[in-house]
Parts: sequence; C-alpha cells; structure tokens
Amino acid sequence: MTTIRDVAKLAGVSTTTVSHVLNKTRFVSAESKTKVEAAVIELNYVPNTVARSLKGGSSRVLGMLVTDSNNPFYANLIQWVDQVAYRHGYNLILCNTQGDIQRAKDYMSMLSQRRVDGMIMMSSDVRQLPVSSYGTIPMVMLDSGPERAGYDRILDDSELGGYMATNHLLKSGHRSIGLLAGPLEKSNSQNRIAGYRRAMAEANVEVDEGWIQSGEFSYEGGVVAMTLLLNQQRAVTSVFASNDLMAMGAMRVAGEHGLIIPQDLSMVGYDDIPGAQYFNPPLTTMRQPLEMMAEQAIAMLLTRMQSPDREGQRTLLGPSLITRGSVAVRP
Repeated sequence: MTTIRDVAKLAGVSTTTVSHVLNKTRFVSAESKTKVEAAVIELNYVPNTVARSLKGGSSRVLGMLVTDSNNPFYANLIQWVDQVAYRHGYNLILCNTQGDIQRAKDYMSMLSQRRVDGMIMMSSDVRQLPVSSYGTIPMVMLDSGPERAGYDRILDDSELGGYMATNHLLKSGHRSIGLLAGPLEKSNSQNRIAGYRRAMAEANVEVDEGWIQSGEFSYEGGVVAMTLLLNQQRAVTSVFASNDLMAMGAMRVAGEHGLIIPQDLSMVGYDDIPGAQYFNPPLTTMRQPLEMMAEQAIAMLLTRMQSPDREGQRTLLGPSLITRGSVAVRP
C-alpha cells in the first residue's frame, strides 16, 4: 500500500509538505505543490481518512441510515442530502437497513468505528434501537427517532398534510372519502389519520370506520388496503392514500374492479415521488419539501457538530398540494 512517505520520496519533499498540500493547511510553493500532485497521481495515493480523523479530529464523512433506498421517496431525498453534504465538503456513506434491526445496529457500530463526523437517520427502525446504539455521534433524525435531549429532529407536518389532502377532496364535492393509512404503529400514519379526521369533522361529515384501512407504505400495502376498502358496505367516491406507492397499488385494484379514475373514483397521494406525474392519470398528491429538508438537516447537523451539548431542536416542515388529473369535481 502506498504511504505518504512514498509520495514524499518521489516528489523529493518532506512528508510535512505532502500533508500541507493534501490538507491545504499551509502555503506551499507552486513547484513543490506540482511535484506532490504529480507523485500522488503516479502512485495512485489515497489518503487514509480514518488516520487523518484520529489526528485532526474530522473525517469529512457523514453517515445516513435509511430503511429502504429503493423507495423513490427515499432515493430522491438521498440525492438531495448527498448534494448538500458535498457542497459543504463532506462525503456521504449510505446504509440501507432493509428493516433489519440487527443490521441497523451493525451499521451504527461500523460508522462509529469509521469516525464519521455526523449522522442523518431516516429509518423507521430507529425507534426500536436501544439508546446505547447511538453512541456519541452527532445526529439529526428525519421524521423518526426518540424525543430526547441532544437529538435534533426534522419532521414532515403529516397532520397538516392529511388535513390538506382530505380538504381538497371535500372542496371537490366528495363526502364519502376513504383513507389508506400506513402502518398504524408509525407516527406519520397516525398524524395523517388525525388530519383526515379533523377535515371531515370541520365539514360535518361522519366517518365510517370501515373507510380507514391500513397497509405498508408500498405498492403491496396499497393493494391490501384498497381491497379491504372496496369490500366495505358503504362505498367511497374518493380515496386519500398515505403515500404515492400505496396510491399506485390502489389504482391497480380500482381498475380491476372496473372503476375509472377520476370519473368513478378520485385519488390523492402523498410524497410526490418523481413518477407521480406519469401515473395514468397524473396523480394529485402532497409534496414534501425534500430540498429544504436536506438543507436544514445538514445545517442542523453542522451546528450540532460544533455545539454537541446544545438543546435538541425540532423543525416542522409543511407539505404543499400538487393538483393533477386524479381528482374529479362532483356536483
């Protein structure tokens, strides 16, 4: 393995000079800098970031824990976080837990050993991890995690989103509105249910409890929940799905039952994943501000890294309604 001494020998300079060139910590003459850069390229030298972090206290690396990077919503958010982190001079290590608690623990241990400077956690597993798993790594929780001192949280205002989605259907003339909720143990599912109930109550519309069905935040979850909904005695004229993947699964089930969207059944989703505008018809949905979420996550994490003992901060980001062709106005 090539070492910094090999680079210094080939360049004809000291190891200290090589270090200053690589870390940009002191002025080095143009001639010496050129020799060092040429030697680095010739020897294909890669600095040992872990060793540098042990010496200098910073690895310039952040970790990010997600449940499923294949979900278009997560994939889109990861891209934004990566862009913002890179702009601030940090690399990102992505860890996909795939819903496995032991895997999440192992990743936490690995990232701690790699001495990452900070961690962004967007994982439904995080609530089940023991507090001891978090160690002393500065962290920001995205829509998950324990509400305890020393951890910053950025949340989607899911209650407001559920209210706005349901209210849009009410204003479009619908009164029989079904809700495809996510897993009931998840806080964002419960918050969207609360928003749905608040909008219905304000409109003096009685909710048939059979109109609320739950499933996983996935295509399959939408199929399961929509099948249960269509088997209820009191039919609905519209559906609010708690994420766009569920909406896609629900639209397939509706088609299999001979229902045409939006003529027979209106549909509103949540997240505005990149493919939502290409659904047939294009999906009306609630958009989460992913760019703002990424910007604030990195900003909060950098602040936490500088002030590890400050009080935990909580930021609530509101969604916005994106209207397309999946909702019909009823007289």
